[in-house]
Amino acid sequence: MAQTTQTNLNNGTSTDYKDLSDQIATLKKDLAGVTELISEIGTRRKDETLAAAKLQAEKLKERGSDALTEAQIRALDAQDQAYDAIRRQPGTAIGIAIGVGFIAGFLSGRK
Repeated sequence: MAQTTQTNLNNGTSTDYKDLSDQIATLKKDLAGVTELISEIGTRRKDETLAAAKLQAEKLKERGSDALTEAQIRALDAQDQAYDAIRRQPGTAIGIAIGVGFIAGFLSGRK
């Protein structure tokens, strides 16, 4: 009877060990699947974020280009107005230029 009890213990331990090994193998497979899923989610999010950043950069580039064009147009308008003012009143333009030059020289000459 002692031998039968020993055999039952050995078979029980062997069965438990096999069950535990099977569970560990299943857990490893599940963990590998979860890791792969997380990797795919990360890659997808990275791609989405990159696409959104590129779209935003393109929009900002367009807005910057539009602002530059607007500034150039305004500068040309101001230049045309200045030329017109000089043509209409050359004496006043020379007086203003002399005054601005004097003030600039006075301020830069003070040390």
